[in-house]
Amino acid sequence: MRILKQRLSAFPLKTLILFLLLAHIVLLWPLPALAADKIKVVTSLEDLAAITRAVGGDKVEVFSIGKGYQNPHFVPPKPSFILKLKGADMVVQVGMGLEPWLQPLMDSSRNSRIFRGSPGFVDASVGVPALGVPVGRVDRSMGDVHGLGNPHYWLDPVNAKYISANIVSGLKRVDPADGAYFEQQRQIFLKRLAGKLTGWVKQAKPLQGLHVVTYHQSWPYFANRFGLNVVGFIEPQPGIPPSAKYLAGLIPKLKNQNVKLIIMEPYFNRQSADMVAKAIGAKVVVLPPSVGGTPEVTDYFGLFDYQLSALLKNL
Repeated sequence: MRILKQRLSAFPLKTLILFLLLAHIVLLWPLPALAADKIKVVTSLEDLAAITRAVGGDKVEVFSIGKGYQNPHFVPPKPSFILKLKGADMVVQVGMGLEPWLQPLMDSSRNSRIFRGSPGFVDASVGVPALGVPVGRVDRSMGDVHGLGNPHYWLDPVNAKYISANIVSGLKRVDPADGAYFEQQRQIFLKRLAGKLTGWVKQAKPLQGLHVVTYHQSWPYFANRFGLNVVGFIEPQPGIPPSAKYLAGLIPKLKNQNVKLIIMEPYFNRQSADMVAKAIGAKVVVLPPSVGGTPEVTDYFGLFDYQLSALLKNL
């Protein structure tokens, strides 16, 4: 304290008064609207993050735990994810059993704002017309089968209207004052989506009725929207790698199916797909199923631009 007084006494009185006045103003001056003032949203996948950024605009700060180049069923946990969830105002999940890794991270965050049933919890699948809902008993012997249906619903762009509605509902619960802004942003997003969808459907006409094989059952929504006919899978059961015996039985079944393309995700080993493709005279096309799955795909619209262009290029 004595040293501080000595140092302050070295300043002229006018300078000292001005310094103290400026310090007082800085302390009282409101901080600009930086990221700390934005709604902190954590999503399970990059696709949800992209749509959240679109409808949230400059009111949100978004972090995706899963990356587009990762298998969404198996995202390795990190302590940093728990910290992100701990500070989150809202969490958005795909749901339908896609992310079994997410709930333990949320529980570890101890952030009651984002727990299921809280205002900050959003299940983006609410209202989505599900495909592949199993009938009867479901157990692990059937592979990675989801009781509520196939969870890869974001791969039909029409389902973005449900996803965006669920996200906006969550944002309005967290920040009611900006509800009109979020609705306006969603309408801008939907208008752009409608225009892009018209172009995508027209672009996809050469794919109508095309027989394809997929590695994993990621693509039924995409195939249903753009008219592809999926006639087989490289995996014997969802999430179970193919054995040599299974592939030996699959190849004869596909030879008379006039299969042109084998579609697979970037995070699976393509050795089996290449072997089948060579045997039946097809091409393997590696398609990113999510935003960020390849550096060129930076938003939700770019995902379908890339996928359709890649398929058409390989016909």
